[in-house]
Amino acid sequence: MERGIWVTGSGTASGPRDECSVTVAAEVRRATAEAALAGSAQALDRMRAVLLGAGIAEADLATSAVSLTPVYEQYPAVAGFQAQVSLVARTRELDSVGALLTAVVTAGGEAARIQDVSYRHQDASALLVAARDAAWADARARAEQLAALAGASLGAVLSIDETQSGPRPPMPVRMAAAAADAGGPGRMALDAGEGSVTVSLTVGWSMH
Repeated sequence: MERGIWVTGSGTASGPRDECSVTVAAEVRRATAEAALAGSAQALDRMRAVLLGAGIAEADLATSAVSLTPVYEQYPAVAGFQAQVSLVARTRELDSVGALLTAVVTAGGEAARIQDVSYRHQDASALLVAARDAAWADARARAEQLAALAGASLGAVLSIDETQSGPRPPMPVRMAAAAADAGGPGRMALDAGEGSVTVSLTVGWSMH
């Protein structure tokens, strides 16, 4: 019976994130449902115009949520309605995200909300290739060591099984009204940071 050895190697590759996704919203409270919806739509239109004016394509804008809820003064008496419309925008101009959000909030006024800012890799395929190379080297080194301890050498590859665990979720974004870092009062300093992907390879070799 042919002898074999199976080992698992892992590899990680990191690189700067190159795309930012921001989720903004317009939230308005009015006496009637119709007025609340109209107010939130008007505020979001102004915010959307700023995003388009900054060069973000229509294809990179998407409505992510619409909500309308009653506001109770004392249940079950309805005192008004609160409407919120959320919009996701993607941009690859990372250096201008802070200034862009400042302009969007200014356009939306009191209705403006920033719900999320996250960074990602637009294409992580190159990182996956590098992580896979590192995982293979790790698995091969482990197998060679174990085979040598057993007084044998590696033969042909019998099986390969791959597991991916990336890209990893973005780390929290630093948001600060820091004039020195962001170029002016009220501007947010945002850090894209690096993202990473990890690949695990379970490889089987024959031994002789």
